[in-house]
This record gives sequence, structure tokens and C-alpha cells, in this order.
Amino acid sequence: MKPHFITFIALLGFLNLHGQEYYFPEKNADWEQKSPNILKINDAKLKQAVDFAEANEYSGSRDLRIAIVKGFEKEPFHKILGPTKKRGGPAGMILKNGYVVAQWGDTKRVDMTFSVTKSFLSTIAGLAEDEKLIADTKNLVGNYI
Repeated sequence: MKPHFITFIALLGFLNLHGQEYYFPEKNADWEQKSPNILKINDAKLKQAVDFAEANEYSGSRDLRIAIVKGFEKEPFHKILGPTKKRGGPAGMILKNGYVVAQWGDTKRVDMTFSVTKSFLSTIAGLAEDEKLIADTKNLVGNYI
């Protein structure tokens, strides 16, 4: 793991996160915000985590065509097959029990995702298997389309 990522996770671990009430907004509603103090989160440590996230933006080009070509320049037969768009700057939010306690950047912007897609897809596949929508995870996807 990269040292910055480990530092960030350790930093989040120092936040004082005691269990309290849980909240989830209604569909299409704005997420409620609460002061970190109300949720017993140390303001200074939370600010340190946000500052760290903002200061450690992905170092590749914001122009994804350039970032992709450079990132895969040693791979054979690599070419971009579809449209790309420039990505926004660093953005994120920290939730505690469903409440927004910190946010930075444009959190409503839709950016392209790549590697994170595998995590979402594997979660969906696991849920589909639990619900018996997939008979066997060794089956080909084409059998279900």
C-alpha cells in the first residue's frame, strides 16, 4: 500500500467516532449536516484528514485521455475506445452515522471511474448470488443477458 493511503486511514482511525443515532436521507433529499462536535469528532483531526485528502490528489493529468495513454503506454494494442472527459479536482465527504460532517470540492460532479468499478461489480455479483439471481459465479455473464 502507498504510505499516503496508510497515513490517511490511520488518521481517520484517530477520529473519535462513538456510536450515536443513525440517519439516512429520503430519496432525492439533501443530506443533513451536523457539526463534528455534536457527533463527538475532534475538529482538528477531522480538518487534518480533509487537508490530507485535498493535498494528495491523484498526480496524473486531469485530462483522462492523456492519463490513460500514459498509464498504459507499455501495454500492447492499447487504444482508447470511447469518450473521456476531464476530471474535476479533489472532492469528497466524510459521513458519521449518515450525517455529513465534512465535505470539500464539487461533490455533485460526476466523474469517470475505473478501478473502483470492480469493487462495486463484485459487491453486486455477491448480492445477486445471495438472492439466487446467479446460479453459479463460475457461469459466463453472457448466459444471463
